[in-house]
Amino acid sequence: MEVLELLRRKQAASAEAISRELGITPNAVRQHLTNLERDGLVQSQPMRNKRGRPCLMFSLTERADAVFPKRYGRLATMVLTELQEMGGPRLLDEVFGRVAERYGTPIAEQTRGLPFEEKVERVVEWIARAGTLAEKEEIPEGIRVTIHNCPFRNTALKFPQVCTITPQLLVRVLGVPVSQDASIHRRDPCCSFIVHRAESPPASSPPRRERARDGDGAPGS
Repeated sequence: MEVLELLRRKQAASAEAISRELGITPNAVRQHLTNLERDGLVQSQPMRNKRGRPCLMFSLTERADAVFPKRYGRLATMVLTELQEMGGPRLLDEVFGRVAERYGTPIAEQTRGLPFEEKVERVVEWIARAGTLAEKEEIPEGIRVTIHNCPFRNTALKFPQVCTITPQLLVRVLGVPVSQDASIHRRDPCCSFIVHRAESPPASSPPRRERARDGDGAPGS
C-alpha cells in the first residue's frame, strides 16, 4: 500500500525514486511493482533522459483508485442530515420516491410485455448490480426478494427512507403490492420483501381497480 500511496502523491516515479523514498531495496521495489502491474494497479512507461538510457516510470491505473478508502457513506449521511433539517422526513420521503421513479421508469419500459417471472428476474438483476447480493425465491405468498449485503447499511440505519427504494422500485416495475418481510431495522440479518402476485379476478366480475391502485403507492416499512 505504501508504494500505491507514494505513486498517488507523486503521480509517477521510477523504481529507484520509490526505493529512496521508502527505504526499500531497488530489487524489492521492482518485484512489488511487477506484482502491482500484473494486478492491473500500476502501469509503466519509458521516459527519455537527457543522458543515459530511458528511465521506466510507474504510475497508477484507473483500477487502482478502487483500492483507496472512500467515504461515500459519510458524505451521503451528511447530505441527508441537511435535507432532513431543511424539510423534515417528508422531504426525504419525496427524494427517495423520486429516486425510485427515476430508475424504475426505464426498467418498466424495458420489461413491458414480458412474463411476470422474467420481470422479477430483471429487477433483481438490476438491484444486484449495486453489490447487494440480491436473490429471489418462490414462497406461498409470492416471491421473496432478499438483499444479503446492503452497500448503504450504515446510512440506512440512520435514515430508514433509504430502505424504501427497493420496494418502491419493485412496485413501479411490477405493478403489484410489495410488503416488508425482514429488516435490518428490526435487527434481522438482512432485508427482504415479498412481491405479491396479482390476483386474477373472477370471470364474471370486472377487474378490481382498487387492487391496481394499491401498487402505485410506496409500501410501508
